[in-house]
Amino acid sequence: MLERLPGSSAAAIRKLIRELEAMKLPLAELAPALLADEVLGITANTSLNLDQLLDLSERLPPPWFARVLSVWVGLDRDFCLATLDRKMAADVRKELERLPTLPSSLVEALRAQALAMAMAKKEAA
Repeated sequence: MLERLPGSSAAAIRKLIRELEAMKLPLAELAPALLADEVLGITANTSLNLDQLLDLSERLPPPWFARVLSVWVGLDRDFCLATLDRKMAADVRKELERLPTLPSSLVEALRAQALAMAMAKKEAA
């Protein structure tokens, strides 16, 4: 994932990772709590978590995944795109650039459908 970021950003993140590793903190236990607010910016009841977004990126074609990303304000789209393979990320970015502003009723419908898809997958597991 770091390979896809701009060089200066990747270098800064690598430096921070080295500093965190030197601290010997229980990162596996802290990471979900620390990242939840940064990645989502809203509660889990009204949004998708990163794992759910990644799952949808594998199940939806790029135009539809772009629409999923477009309906959540405050979501770091660049971060989400950096988690995708290069072709998918490029296709989704291209679609995001040409998406018009969606009417609020369509935004709500897309959110509801994406949440329903994520919850159905969770319940099936």
